[in-house]
Amino acid sequence: MDAVAAFRFHCHRCGNCCSGGAGYVWLADGEVERMAARLGMTPESFRARHVRTVTDPRSGAARESLRERDEGASGRCALLEGANHCSVYEDRPEHCKGFPFWESIRTDEEAFEAARATCPGIAVVVAPEVREEAFARLEALYAEVDAFVERARPVCIVRGVCCRFEEAGHELFATALEADYALARHPGPPPEAEAPGRCPYHVGGRCTARAGRPLGCRTYFCDRRTESVLADAHEHFLRKLRVLEAEEGYPSAYGRFPDLLAARAARALDSAGSRGGESREAGTRGCVSDSDSTPASPSGPGVAS
Repeated sequence: MDAVAAFRFHCHRCGNCCSGGAGYVWLADGEVERMAARLGMTPESFRARHVRTVTDPRSGAARESLRERDEGASGRCALLEGANHCSVYEDRPEHCKGFPFWESIRTDEEAFEAARATCPGIAVVVAPEVREEAFARLEALYAEVDAFVERARPVCIVRGVCCRFEEAGHELFATALEADYALARHPGPPPEAEAPGRCPYHVGGRCTARAGRPLGCRTYFCDRRTESVLADAHEHFLRKLRVLEAEEGYPSAYGRFPDLLAARAARALDSAGSRGGESREAGTRGCVSDSDSTPASPSGPGVAS
């Protein structure tokens, strides 16, 4: 069966798919035993603590599924630790491993869009002509942003603290279009980040990708005098960016800029023939599917403190 869209996938390890909404993670033969051994438990104690027997809404058969915390109220897998650490990752169920290439996602537009809304690692393949037009309009929008910022006259003393997220106490978010544009303006894999979570283009205290930097960078300054007006401007221009995406038919996604860059750079390498890691691709008929899948989780400003 044809997929609703060709897409590539690279896991960001964000944990959204394990905590986004109530659902089922179906278990196959032998998986309870492997997960129990991973946690140093007996299969009986693992079942009592982490497994529930539920009715498959499609077949009506009784099946085993992983439990969720709070009896499903939060949609958070009981085996998820912290924000994004799976305690049985190496022995997780095949149902988990198959996400987002489940048949229920690949062949249903509503389910696909719900998955894409919660998972920043799903990237729809964009036609070259759509990219070219969207990039041109994004450049024009950036010029409008830069002109506004110049009129606001914020002061930058080039300390670079705003780019050292772990020191500034915030994170940089961007759209997929912005990440794609940055990579296009600065070809090749981004440099290795100087610190975990930091923008890879921040090298030696300076931005090495100013031409392709996203909206969040362009509207953030340490100058308290202009903080409020630039925060409002960011939301205004982000709305215009969303309209641009919709009008051009550019697949929308929003996430941490370093994560988006890493995922998209990895996919670019995959397209060039370097396969491996957590990156996979589905064409109009997909390359990986789980035909026995009922969606588990998920259900479904640029600089965030």
